[in-house]
Amino acid sequence: MNRRRIFKFIFSVSIIAVLAGCFSSNKVSVQNLSNQYRNDQHYLHPEYSLYHVNDSISLLYFKLDESELLYIRRNQADSFSAMVKIMCKVTESYDADRLLDTTSILLNFTSITNTKREYTVGSIPLKIKAGTTHLITADIIDLTSKKAEITYITADKTSPDCDQNFMLRNPANGYVVFSRAVDSATTYAIMYNKPVTKFYVNYYNRNFPVATPPFSIVEAKPFLYKPDSSFVLTPGTSGVALINLKRVGFYHIQVDSGTHYGMTIYRFEKHYPNVGEAYQMMTPLRYITTNDEFDHITGAKNVKQAIDEFWISTAGNTKERARALIRNYYNRVQDANRYFTSYEEGWKTDRGMVYVVYGPPSTIFRNSNTETWTYGEDKNYMTISFTFVKTNNPFSDNDYALQRQQQYRNLWYNAVDIWREGRVY
Repeated sequence: MNRRRIFKFIFSVSIIAVLAGCFSSNKVSVQNLSNQYRNDQHYLHPEYSLYHVNDSISLLYFKLDESELLYIRRNQADSFSAMVKIMCKVTESYDADRLLDTTSILLNFTSITNTKREYTVGSIPLKIKAGTTHLITADIIDLTSKKAEITYITADKTSPDCDQNFMLRNPANGYVVFSRAVDSATTYAIMYNKPVTKFYVNYYNRNFPVATPPFSIVEAKPFLYKPDSSFVLTPGTSGVALINLKRVGFYHIQVDSGTHYGMTIYRFEKHYPNVGEAYQMMTPLRYITTNDEFDHITGAKNVKQAIDEFWISTAGNTKERARALIRNYYNRVQDANRYFTSYEEGWKTDRGMVYVVYGPPSTIFRNSNTETWTYGEDKNYMTISFTFVKTNNPFSDNDYALQRQQQYRNLWYNAVDIWREGRVY
């Protein structure tokens, strides 16, 4: 029987802090970060949220799933125990190796069994100056199993109105909300790091198109900033305002309506980032279907049946093979949603498109402005590389645009044909 998840909050002042001397001084930009987008290589799944307390100090909130840790006991009379170390370092960027701040904490866990279904939430203070952007490298290690997970967080302190000056909390228990993407009409508590009298909210309900193929040179249309609706939230005496995300779309919350800066919450359909309904399986097929096939599926009275028929036909009328194709394809869609969500679903983005069709790349090199993905070995004529450039987007810091090229045409159709032949690319 599943037990209800329990949250425990650990205040930063109660954590034993020690100096972190285990970090390499190598620049992150020269490291292969391909495992960042490989779900099969993640054994720990920490979540982080950065909140700027003032002009010099920021808090990195973390959430750990204790069931992912390895619990052991030294002898029969002891309780089971686990130990985790979290090391954080602050550098100027992906291209810099000079350490500006380092902190390390140790967390001890005990249990009467060798499994626990609880979360631990805490915070780590970091020194980050106002008017800057920095890179936080958070390295968590299960000291028993030796499993580790490295996460890179961009600290944006360039404006007092930026996203990380806001915080979302669950009004029922006060816990920090770590994801800006939600799938239901949930009520959240909004906080800002300075006293304010109003929060200005712009609501957008836009049906963004699926990313065009990598060889398709199209002129990007400017975003229409005029919202579909607007309203004002008035905080109470504690400085907290409540917002209910009743409608699908995204909500941009500001303290200064004269700028584009603010915090954005994305309300998607239920099950997000997972694919849980037939209609959610339909649109991602656009990458590998012809126009006629896609029109047939979207216009079908029974969408689920039309999708099944497409995959079974693609698999040469072999149901077992069709199930394998479906599993691989939609696992990629779900992973793309986890990694690349911005103001639109992750699979719809340029990186999501490449990821769904080609899968996780062999190598990824990232700097402050670009990600370069490579499929294949270096100097192999079959190797494919894609470069994505970070866009200046007030609604998301996770929005990248592909540098499209005509040379991708044959490579793209080759990858699509492999799927249509019933094989996973």
